[in-house]
Amino acid sequence: MPRPSPATVSAVLAGAFLALALGVPLGAVVARGLADGPGPALLRVVTDPHLQETLLRTLLQAFLSTVLTVAVGLPAALAFARWSFPGKRLARAAFTIPFVMPSVVAGAGFLALAGPRGLAPFDATDTLALVLAAHVFYNVAIVVRMVGGFLESAAPRLRDAAATLGATPLRTVRRVTLPLAAPMIAASAALVFIFCFTSFGVIVIVAPGGGWDTLEVEIWRVVGRLLRLDVAAGLALVQLTVAMLAAGIYTRLQARAAVPASGPVRAPPPGRTGRWVLLATLLPPALLAIAPLAALLVRAFVGADGSPSLAGFRTAFAPTGLLGVASGWDATWNSLRFAAASGAVATVAGVTFAYAVVRGGHRWLDRASLAPLAVSAVTLGLGVLLAWPLLAGSFWGLAAAHALIGTPFVARAVLPSLRAIPASRSAAAAAAGAGPWRRLLRVDLPALGPSLAAGSGFAVAVSLGEFGAALVLTRPELATLPVAIHQRLGRPGAESYAAALALAVVLMVVTAALMALVDRLSGRGEL
Repeated sequence: MPRPSPATVSAVLAGAFLALALGVPLGAVVARGLADGPGPALLRVVTDPHLQETLLRTLLQAFLSTVLTVAVGLPAALAFARWSFPGKRLARAAFTIPFVMPSVVAGAGFLALAGPRGLAPFDATDTLALVLAAHVFYNVAIVVRMVGGFLESAAPRLRDAAATLGATPLRTVRRVTLPLAAPMIAASAALVFIFCFTSFGVIVIVAPGGGWDTLEVEIWRVVGRLLRLDVAAGLALVQLTVAMLAAGIYTRLQARAAVPASGPVRAPPPGRTGRWVLLATLLPPALLAIAPLAALLVRAFVGADGSPSLAGFRTAFAPTGLLGVASGWDATWNSLRFAAASGAVATVAGVTFAYAVVRGGHRWLDRASLAPLAVSAVTLGLGVLLAWPLLAGSFWGLAAAHALIGTPFVARAVLPSLRAIPASRSAAAAAAGAGPWRRLLRVDLPALGPSLAAGSGFAVAVSLGEFGAALVLTRPELATLPVAIHQRLGRPGAESYAAALALAVVLMVVTAALMALVDRLSGRGEL
């Protein structure tokens, strides 16, 4: 009996991993929400006035956040596509920094900027303005990257043709650039809406009073405080329905935006007026990206009297006898353990997905590998709690949830590199007598080294910053850095606040170092 090919084995393993880690938990959520006939849990969610208010509030803040994000990010995207200038790549990377930061770091940064002990002369905690600012900070990179990258490849020659016909720059933008980019603008808005609609970490930290709780936060509160898993499942079903509708709109719009590109064309430098427009366009979002992180650094290293101080770090990493508060050393060790374990699992899973798609022709797994991104972390944690209760509070239960969230990043990093391997290499190895498994080990895997490193770096960074599933599933002894930050922020006193900011700085530095490594690899074209 011939051995199955590695492509076949990869397809089976990828499908099994997705079914067990995502399909079964989601099935448990759906079953619990629709149990006992027509679904009393779901009906209670739909008819309960408080939960209706939560849904409307979630939709409102997500809509406003999306509008503001597009309003801030679109001019910057147009500027990146229109002009070439010194430091352009560095500026584009700066816009991406907030998006790759863990949500607890973003939330702690806004508290350090405009919280009760922040640098600003006012306290904006629990206000819609701070929630919107945090969401714009977090998601503006989506608009800049998606729309700017699309226009850089699709618009240059059309823009030049319009200029040849006498159109002014403003008229060209209005009549050529914006209509061409409309589907991609709408697609980026749909993606931003999904992230804001399922927002959790930012809301829990900058609006802890409950005035702007999202459905995601409500699910966590119902599970953690009321232990009403049926109501939580009903809430999760409502959230999944809205998120899936938005995801469907996103995929259709992205497909419409897939027009034939004219190829990369070097943009001209800005003229005198263009330099002022460029400055006015990029400076506001750049300040928004820098201000919270800078405020976090200042408040973490400067004491209340204005002098340099490491008191927050000493408190954070000192042994603590407080019930329900993890020490900095324990939280850091737990984060590193989870990151290493989940990064390894995500790397193996991502490679199996990519190999099954490219070498086995199982294209359905290409889209299926993105499914974990469409499910919120709290909903995933609830599903694991319902489907695998014995595994839910264990190290490997939480590591599996982290790995599932990180798998799409590994798969997306490996897919282009695997497709780029010349067919002649595999053909030559086959002609020399190498079987499928030997070709996998000797030809394919060695060529994937840089992209594997980049994808694994993303998966590790995702694990380090994961917050939603951790709060649902973790036990006190397994608290990670994001959980420890939340624990400290939830306690009164200047010492706890300073310790939380210190831990947030540690998490920010580790994440930034990982992303610098990923960017270095991607700069050579591996990602």
